[in-house]
Amino acid sequence: MRQITYALKSSKAATVVALGTIGIYALTQFGDHPSHYAEAKLADTPLGALTSAPIDEGKFDVAAIPVPAPRPGDLPSVKQPDQLTVTRVMSGLENVSFHLPAIRSGSEVPRYFVPELPVDILDVNKVTTRKKLFISVVLPLILNTNEKILEDRKILKNMIKLRDQGKSWSSEQLAWLDDLAKKYKGSVSDLNDLLARVDIIPVSLALAQSIEESGWGTSRFAREGNALFGQRVWSEGKGIVPHERADGEDYEVRSFERLAKSVSSYALNLNRHGAYDAFRDARSRLRSVGMIPNGYALAASLLSYSERGEDYVEALRMLMRSNDLGQYDTAKLAPKQVAQSERLSSN
Repeated sequence: MRQITYALKSSKAATVVALGTIGIYALTQFGDHPSHYAEAKLADTPLGALTSAPIDEGKFDVAAIPVPAPRPGDLPSVKQPDQLTVTRVMSGLENVSFHLPAIRSGSEVPRYFVPELPVDILDVNKVTTRKKLFISVVLPLILNTNEKILEDRKILKNMIKLRDQGKSWSSEQLAWLDDLAKKYKGSVSDLNDLLARVDIIPVSLALAQSIEESGWGTSRFAREGNALFGQRVWSEGKGIVPHERADGEDYEVRSFERLAKSVSSYALNLNRHGAYDAFRDARSRLRSVGMIPNGYALAASLLSYSERGEDYVEALRMLMRSNDLGQYDTAKLAPKQVAQSERLSSN
């Protein structure tokens, strides 16, 4: 009897040990861990700066972009269920028939708006896949931002027309105009200047800058803060502190809740900040001769965007050439499928 009792006790002990082991394993594999990309660091050299254009093979290499940096191997491979993955994003793009070759040939761009970059984007080692993924995510966001700007521009142009015809504006129109002027830091007494501010950012230019500033979406700022354009902020806690920030500096790279906010903030920055007067003047000159704003031409007016000056401009132009980004300047979003709230009318 004592032998039987001893055997049962041993069996219980083994069972407890086994269950404890399984519990520890489950906690380790499926517990509340941070993303394994949280400590990944931004490369010292901007990826976009290493690209080269196949235009002059005697001057540049044919390679389009550098080999993506691999994910650090010592980080835990744990993904939270609510995080976007490359597979989920690519599947969503396929479901809405989002195909870049067709878009470059003139097809409309599906209204597929991704809120953030895939958590495992650093694991995409194939250059062509990385490029396709990044452009597919950012292109609709740029077009949507430009679409909203053009809606306001259309209303503003109509109000200018009414004024030139000697017609008065309604109180609602005056209130709308006042809000628009404050948003763009313009003046209701100088509508021509305000109109020069309320205009689109060429798609090729916006794409090139997002690629250059975020390293095709791999920078820490893009992955952790949805920051695609490297915009700085001097309010503590409003952004991400760069690892390479010099002693005595107190700026941060502004972070955003969603990628769309990063794009709209970037466009507003170019359209109202005093540092980009040259950009807006150049764009207005193109408009005055009946030309659509051209990203390659307007890049030259962004010397103030980066401390690199002319080297930065050349890097943007190389990205446009080597990736044929100009093909997207005429791209348009597919028509909206749901009823939209009424915009201000002059009638």
